[in-house]
Amino acid sequence: MAPTIKARDDIDGCGCLECRNIDTTATRRTVLDTLVWSVRLFRSYPSIVAFASVIILTNRLLETDSINVLPLPAIGVFETLTAFAFIVLIRAYVGTIVTGELTGAPVTIREGFRRSLARTPALVGLILFIVFCAMTIPFLLFLPLLVLVGAIPGNPVEIVGFPVAAAVGGIVFAVPFLFLLFKFWFAPEACVIGRYGPIESLRVSWRITTNYRGKFVLAGVIVIGSALSLYLPTMFPELGARVAPVSPVLEAISTSVGELLSIVWASAYAHIYVQGVIS
Repeated sequence: MAPTIKARDDIDGCGCLECRNIDTTATRRTVLDTLVWSVRLFRSYPSIVAFASVIILTNRLLETDSINVLPLPAIGVFETLTAFAFIVLIRAYVGTIVTGELTGAPVTIREGFRRSLARTPALVGLILFIVFCAMTIPFLLFLPLLVLVGAIPGNPVEIVGFPVAAAVGGIVFAVPFLFLLFKFWFAPEACVIGRYGPIESLRVSWRITTNYRGKFVLAGVIVIGSALSLYLPTMFPELGARVAPVSPVLEAISTSVGELLSIVWASAYAHIYVQGVIS
């Protein structure tokens, strides 16, 4: 059975590292050490790469319309299923594997998929709730600004200019949206690895991002940097001011590599979650 790691306050009995069978080395790894550890983990568990590769290959076939035998609605359904498998199931599967390695109880492929599928309903509810909060709360904070703008005589956009108005509106909405996304980032790991409910997962993620703010910010910077380094080479300047896309083959390769790297980050998120809840 796949192990479960909860916060020390949420377990019965002793919550020390020895009782949890977690080596102290795991608690001392930096973000970069965690990435190196994740790459080595995938070499020990080729099923992770195989699972991800099947989904990535399916995505590329759907994007290039290589599956001509399927009607358009069926292609849409397949795209939704592959996106769900990549975002939810793979992250859950990788988190389960990471937990087994950190606790010295390696998880089999069958146990990993069983845990992932068992936590899928809770994960779906959690993601829907996060999306609802991330869209509703910023809008409620943005609403007073709309009321204030409506109370100003004349057209405020013409007074301050459209770029300024758009920038202010974007900041007022984007700041709380990104803040909530940041605070709820480890909720999927809490839901799968800790087997918390959706609301409890949000509470645990909020605590981790508070205690490990610096580490998570560093991880975010590296993620954004790696994503840009993969996307920018797919565009190159032509003569003049225009920017033209490179060949579809290079773009497909770049996208696929980026998706594979996201699996490495899923492992890093699981590792940081474990570090957060055992501290």
